[in-house]
Amino acid sequence: MDASSGMHVSSGMEPDLAPDLDEFLLARIAEDKRFAADAAAAGGRDHWTVEDASAHGAPAGGAAEFVARYDPARVLAECAAKRRVVLTCREAQPDLTFLGTRHPGLADFPLAPGNERQLAALTLAQLALPYAGHHDYRPDWRP
Repeated sequence: MDASSGMHVSSGMEPDLAPDLDEFLLARIAEDKRFAADAAAAGGRDHWTVEDASAHGAPAGGAAEFVARYDPARVLAECAAKRRVVLTCREAQPDLTFLGTRHPGLADFPLAPGNERQLAALTLAQLALPYAGHHDYRPDWRP
């Protein structure tokens, strides 16, 4: 673990038991990718239409449109894009200590990064928010 960045650095030593923010995100993205691939296989295609969704049990209207909009192809594309963002942020050696610098009582005000490392940390933290309910999510990652 690189103390200055809070990110896992390969050193030949045993890794931390809990994943670092970048590793946490990559694992969640891999799960999303697997679910999308499984859905594509079960549905027999990557691209879904409203008609496909309705035929497979989604209620007509908004629910079917939602299912069609988030078809496996789109989820796979989003996973690839998110993975590239995470790896780019990792290269910037994010300063995760920046995430804990918000003053008490200012939780509703956004953090203002002062450099590339802080921006990378904030980007990773924002990407992790949809996974805040996951058992490996750490409250100190909240932006």
